[in-house]
Amino acid sequence: MRKHTLTTATVAEAVEGILAQAARNGKAATVTALANRLGVQRQTLYRDFGPAVTDFLSRDAARRIRQPQPRRELTDRETIARLRREKDELTRHVHIYEDYIRLLTIENRKMRNELAAFSGVVRLSDYRSHE
Repeated sequence: MRKHTLTTATVAEAVEGILAQAARNGKAATVTALANRLGVQRQTLYRDFGPAVTDFLSRDAARRIRQPQPRRELTDRETIARLRREKDELTRHVHIYEDYIRLLTIENRKMRNELAAFSGVVRLSDYRSHE
């Protein structure tokens, strides 16, 4: 196992550099990028410089909260395509629910007839139809 020669000042300097780079790029700063810049593994940073890593992550999160990313405006064509996909999905769900309701209605009718036959109940509508 190779022992590193990092100091707290070296890590702090690298943290500032990674945060500045992330701010310029508009991306999140990662511990992996910090570890690569320092030439050590991520686990080494967490083990030997835990408070610095925690501070690094919290500063990056605060920076990203203060600088929200601009929303990309959808074109009319993209909006229409999205709405059509949603309509198709909703229509598909309606057809599925129709099938389930139809099956439940048939099953309900069948169970009522079986219950009536089992309990000996005679329906007057059935009796009149035989006359």
